Amino acid sequence: MIELIFGAAFLVSYVLLFYNYHLTGRKALVYYALAWFSLSIHFFVPRESIYAVGLAFFAFFIWLGNIRASDELLCSLRYSRELRYFSVIPVAGLIFLFPEHSLVSFTVLSASVMFSGIYLVLTKNSDLKLMGLLEILFAATSFLRGYYFSNSYVGLVEALLAFVLSYVSIKTFLDSSFIGEFEVMDVKTELKPGVVMLESVPEDIFEGALVFSRQRRESPNWFWITKVSDGGISPTNLPKILDIAVKFMKRANEHGKRPVIVMDGLEYLILENGFPTVIKFLTTMRDYALLHNATIVVVGDDSFLDERERRILHKLLE
Repeated sequence: MIELIFGAAFLVSYVLLFYNYHLTGRKALVYYALAWFSLSIHFFVPRESIYAVGLAFFAFFIWLGNIRASDELLCSLRYSRELRYFSVIPVAGLIFLFPEHSLVSFTVLSASVMFSGIYLVLTKNSDLKLMGLLEILFAATSFLRGYYFSNSYVGLVEALLAFVLSYVSIKTFLDSSFIGEFEVMDVKTELKPGVVMLESVPEDIFEGALVFSRQRRESPNWFWITKVSDGGISPTNLPKILDIAVKFMKRANEHGKRPVIVMDGLEYLILENGFPTVIKFLTTMRDYALLHNATIVVVGDDSFLDERERRILHKLLE
């Protein structure tokens, strides 16, 4: 009975993740959804062979999901694209080792999940680090499960860890995704595509642009950057800001408008996230802006930066 409950829970996780992908377009959610679907099957058919197949495909999809998630949440590691090719290792281990060398096969499958968890820990993103630690613990229990498949206590601990991991992954992407509507209007001021810095912004730009600001205003295109209200966006939630901005660019292009996005509060973002993180964020924003013929207007000046940081920012603005 308990196995059926966990199986149903993972199927629900699959549906929630896939539905959230439909709403937000985040590709990582497809991989995570398929991972939980793969893992759910053996709870309905509790056989060692079914468990091995499910764990192999879980390891395959979770590896791809982790790498895609780190890209979408702005914390990918060097050579992350090349690391995607290692996702085939658990499937290859299943094909060539199971069932003749089942213990070695389970070792390979568990190690694959563990290394994908280590990848998330190395990203240093707090949400992804938690997911990574849970994946490492899950990998350790799945290793024991492979050796003691009939042990109900090991199976229960593994299922509980998997359930917590599925909850954390869903929550992470719900918190960093935007689901809502915009008002798409024209901005009369001519601005070049890319990222520009202005000490002040004309009111007509504020009226037609998507705005992220430390000031609060009641407008569908105005988002308050704050840590003290559920109605705003945390300054550390840069992935959500990026998600909103990219959706606005796409929506404006669909309506034949030129998207303009105002970032008011650069000093505050750097204070909360650090200069390297914000520069990486703005670089990603610039790439999307060039792709969608959009303009990112950074409001303020660079007087609070040191000389090295100022040179890096100016290079981005060029």
